[in-house]
Amino acid sequence: MISTLAPVTRATTSAFIAVILLLCPVFASAAFSQRDEARPNIESLLPETTVAMVQIPDIKRVIDKTMNGTGGRMLEDEAIAPLRDKIMEEAQKAYAKIEDEAGLSLDELQAIPSGEMVIAMIAPRRSDPVYMVILEVGEENEAAEKAFGVAMEKVTDLNENNTVDKTELESGLEIDKLQVDGNSVYIAKREGLIVGCSNEKVLNDFFTRWDGGQVEKVRPLSENRKFITIMNSCRSRKDLPSDFTFFFDPIAIGKVTNRGNVGAQIVLAMIPSVGLDSILALGGSSIIDDGEYESIMHAHLLLSNPRKGVTKMISLKPGDYQPERWAPFDALSYMSTSWDVPQMIAELRALLDLTIEEGTFDKFVANQIDKPLGLSFEEDILPNFSGRVTNLGVNVDSSKFNYASNVIGFGLTDADKTIETIEKAVESLNGESKKPPIEKREEDGFTYWTRSDAAVEAGRQRRRRRREGRNAKKDAEQKEAEESQREIGDSSTRQPRGVLGVIGESLVFCDSPAAFEVAVATYQGETEPLQNDQEFVEMADLMTRLLDTELPCGLFFSNPKHQLAPLLDLANSDSTRDYLSNLSEDNAFMKTVKGVLDEEELPSMKTLEKYM
Repeated sequence: MISTLAPVTRATTSAFIAVILLLCPVFASAAFSQRDEARPNIESLLPETTVAMVQIPDIKRVIDKTMNGTGGRMLEDEAIAPLRDKIMEEAQKAYAKIEDEAGLSLDELQAIPSGEMVIAMIAPRRSDPVYMVILEVGEENEAAEKAFGVAMEKVTDLNENNTVDKTELESGLEIDKLQVDGNSVYIAKREGLIVGCSNEKVLNDFFTRWDGGQVEKVRPLSENRKFITIMNSCRSRKDLPSDFTFFFDPIAIGKVTNRGNVGAQIVLAMIPSVGLDSILALGGSSIIDDGEYESIMHAHLLLSNPRKGVTKMISLKPGDYQPERWAPFDALSYMSTSWDVPQMIAELRALLDLTIEEGTFDKFVANQIDKPLGLSFEEDILPNFSGRVTNLGVNVDSSKFNYASNVIGFGLTDADKTIETIEKAVESLNGESKKPPIEKREEDGFTYWTRSDAAVEAGRQRRRRRREGRNAKKDAEQKEAEESQREIGDSSTRQPRGVLGVIGESLVFCDSPAAFEVAVATYQGETEPLQNDQEFVEMADLMTRLLDTELPCGLFFSNPKHQLAPLLDLANSDSTRDYLSNLSEDNAFMKTVKGVLDEEELPSMKTLEKYM
């Protein structure tokens, strides 16, 4: 609260980021704050009209479990501790600059206990959205009381029209009523909880339920069928308490936040016609450090039955997700799924024809696909795809900020026919041009197509001419500064170049010839494929058994060792240091980051691997 009320400056921003680092070890060493068992659960106090809720049952427990996990142990490593200490030192210096402005010393800030925290949006019938924040601080806490007092002072200091007054709810509970920029905020304190709400009646109903009373015509959230269904699906197989839960009713959120907006109401009225009203709710929970895993996330999307429109078009189907032979073992991430392509196209056609006009889909295909490519989408293109879709990341140049190239593979039913189809399409797109924009190349016996050198150079020249046109109106100093900035950007970023080719039974698309080369080398056996990686095999087998099925509709896998290695290379590269030097001239936070990197050596990958 204090950070949002304090004037925002660069020093302020840097300091509040630093405060997070300062609080973690303090909270980690503190005892857990146990919730008063006599107090009802929050879902029994919030109304059934709650359309969004994020809940952390115990912040201290979350931080403690995080710090005692792999990440926390890694920070204690003798090779990493000096860097951690330097960051802490800089964070303390940053906070010292704004201590008077914040109104709390660092010790006082660290002494504020953190238990349960809830942020909720409520949609009362025929009313504007109501927002509620619930924070458990415990009873008889001097630091928390002082922080609350400082926050109240900040409210009136920001604007002379802002006021803080005492009032009472119908239940008799005394609360603070804040007028902030013409809006009312009501804050109540009871049994270690601070509850802030933008509506007095909703706040009164909250405490009515707390005292065991009933609210006329409004049941509690714990009786909302959407909420119950999702939360029941999120229970851990070990019945461990969740460390984080969330719940959203997206359609209800759209309706309540757009009351009075005619344009938005027209769009919302179209939702049933496209089938989006099939999306009833989404939610989930997370458990940190259950003894076997660092974290477990349960996430669920609740759909009506039967599905229709857009939700029916998203036609995922079960499949066997043995990684393709061209997927390398050191892929930064790997995701694969299967689609029922005929159903997806059929639903897309019906949806467009219904919402626009009859024949919209067929007209689009004829004008935008069939005619330019000289092919038939229905006969020449669509039958070639099996529905398998894979996306993985490959490190192609760890000295660049965009070091990763996304490689997308589409499963094929007939690879040879697909190559013939691409040949025809490229011939049609190139036409009779003396400098064709697309050229055919070979990589170790595999054909691929990419932009020609002439097309790349033509694009570079167009950008240069546009830049010169803009610079004509600028003075010499400004031109020099922008040119220097551009050179730094060019040296630190990779220039993408689209590639399309067939490898095995997949149509492969990526934005780098180097990524295509990696895929080919893997397919040829020159690089170990992911399908042979023992860590992947064991994890995929375990996850399939946990699902109690051998046919999931998708699979995602990543190895932190492979993800972190290029980041370390990037952090140590000359281009990154040059970029930081440029940014640190006008940014205090980036100057601090550069100073830490200059004084302390980053840990080696060998050191970090021990904790992965």
